[in-house]
Amino acid sequence: MKGKFLIMSILAALLVGSNAMASIARVSVFGTQPVFTAQASGMSVVSANGSLWYDDDYNVFYNPAYINDTKNRISVEKGVEGGFFKGEFENFAYGVYFNRGGNGTTGIGTSSNAQSVYGGSLVAPGFNPSAWIGTAENLPTQRPIDLFVGGDTGLKWGLHLAWAYDRDQTVAVGPSFSGGEVTNRYWHLDGGVQVMGLEPYAGITAFSKYQNNGPNPATASIDEVNVGARYKYEGWCPYVSFEKTRVDGSPAQNNGVQNQTRVSDFGFGLSHDTKVADGVHIYKNVGLWWAWYQDDLGTGQTQSIAGIGAAASSAATAATNLTGDDNNQYTDIVLPVNIAIEADAASWLTLRAGASYDFINDRNYASNNNQASAVAQVSNRHTSGLGNTKFRIGSTLKFGKLHVDSAFGNGSANQNLTGASSRSSLDNNALGFDSQTFALVSVGYHW
Repeated sequence: MKGKFLIMSILAALLVGSNAMASIARVSVFGTQPVFTAQASGMSVVSANGSLWYDDDYNVFYNPAYINDTKNRISVEKGVEGGFFKGEFENFAYGVYFNRGGNGTTGIGTSSNAQSVYGGSLVAPGFNPSAWIGTAENLPTQRPIDLFVGGDTGLKWGLHLAWAYDRDQTVAVGPSFSGGEVTNRYWHLDGGVQVMGLEPYAGITAFSKYQNNGPNPATASIDEVNVGARYKYEGWCPYVSFEKTRVDGSPAQNNGVQNQTRVSDFGFGLSHDTKVADGVHIYKNVGLWWAWYQDDLGTGQTQSIAGIGAAASSAATAATNLTGDDNNQYTDIVLPVNIAIEADAASWLTLRAGASYDFINDRNYASNNNQASAVAQVSNRHTSGLGNTKFRIGSTLKFGKLHVDSAFGNGSANQNLTGASSRSSLDNNALGFDSQTFALVSVGYHW
């Protein structure tokens, strides 16, 4: 009986768990900016790998200048990833982070991407081109690594390099395993500064390519640029961000049209951190985002104009769907609203909760050109997306400088987020004190 009481006490402590900048578990509770997914290829992109509207350790992945504020720490995340950040000579810092994105399953172009690992919060480094080339030799990148260096020399600055790689030379192109090789590599570089409250950053993905010279020869490459800035004044934080991602590949499909998907998103917003009492903060955010798509996957669209996942007979579907479109162009407009609270329940315990809601989530099909079927051409058709609606809770349990962060959910967070029936288990209605209680757990030590 005493043992059961002790276990329940520890679980309760974790659930009602400092305003210390934390981890993936904290980010998944508070939420981030929208994730945009091209409907045919499944390519998912996010403007920044962290949050633009509040401070967190994870923001170092889009503005490495933050390493000056989060140095001298080590973190380990459920999902087998983690790293350390160390300061030197008071003015310089460096860091290394391993396996961001869990098992290196990549964050772009796969239905089980890293955004679902974190409950729709983050997109990790990597590249999985299977959605474009459709080859049997699917080879996602593995074991990503992130390297950081920064300093405070009048202004705070930082640089970040992300790399991931995979290779398979056992692909048979003849009677023996000879001559066949599949490789996949990913490179991303970004930098940022902090000066007088202004925090600009910029990044680029280049030299990232999938190459297959086996029985199913194919290539695919990814290019990305992103820029943005935050400005902090007292508790206010306006921000702006632009990101553009392009993936292309061969062989060509559908009448010689090359596979290509492009997503560009632009957004801005305003957040505020209100300190209502010692150790108690309320965070509010409102943003406005546009995303432009050109999704030339070449397999045709099956998206009903009547709505995502709408049921229809085959005749009605043929009459209303954007079917057989080789150059499907459309635009998303999203207006997200976020509110979160974080409070010190005790010197060893912090509670947090976050709610997210898309007040507007609209997709407009601009045109349906290069028809590959007999469906009549349509233009300026709208559909409302599922959007982002969630409420989550989490905690931090502190043992001196050792912090254990958690996000309450139903065990694994490895579920796809593309539909209401497959939402992340962080939003599952089932609750309970068992082995499936914590979907995310992070352990960090600051010194």
